[in-house]
Amino acid sequence: MRIVVCDDHLLLLEALGLALGARGHEVLALAESPDEAVEAVAEHHPDVCLLDVNFPGGTSLTAIHRIRELSPSTKVVMLSAEADHAIVGRAIAEGASGYVGKEKPIVEIVEMLDRAVRGQLAVEPSLLQRALRPQKSSDDPLWALQFLTDREWQVMRCIMDGQTTEEMAASLGVQRSTARTHVQNLLTKLGVHSRLQAAALLSAHGSQETWPAHLR
Repeated sequence: MRIVVCDDHLLLLEALGLALGARGHEVLALAESPDEAVEAVAEHHPDVCLLDVNFPGGTSLTAIHRIRELSPSTKVVMLSAEADHAIVGRAIAEGASGYVGKEKPIVEIVEMLDRAVRGQLAVEPSLLQRALRPQKSSDDPLWALQFLTDREWQVMRCIMDGQTTEEMAASLGVQRSTARTHVQNLLTKLGVHSRLQAAALLSAHGSQETWPAHLR
């Protein structure tokens, strides 16, 4: 992987750079602030940016959208010493693809980066569910829909049409494995275990207005 790493703690930043490099990955830049990370991404267009959440001036959440705008192919994985589900939810809403704790061994951090680069949501399932669900799920059963990407809405349409994985791949113009990944990301965000449950959730609580206007 081609990686930009951003953290305001220089010792940790350099250690991460060395550890990732030692595992055969190309560390393109070490940034000490979100602004530096945005500049590095604009210059290098890495596969992934490992971005610390907390900085002296606040969080780096606003940098996620800037990074994704400048380099749409770059995945952003947040790095934090705290497993704050509210921050996880906001990061995903801004476009982050993952969230990993600083206490994790480098092997697990690399695994999360790899999952993000492969198009998966790189967040521990229990943390993701707390992030994407309201305190009382009965408050709004469609709460998690706000976190869906356009592609995931397209996948939902395919599911509602009863398409198989092969048909879905053809409709979306992607490989079968990519279609499966999109389906899994969708089910994880909705907190359901099957396509049938996803379809039932939207059928029971949704309407035409539930869909994004440009996808209706």
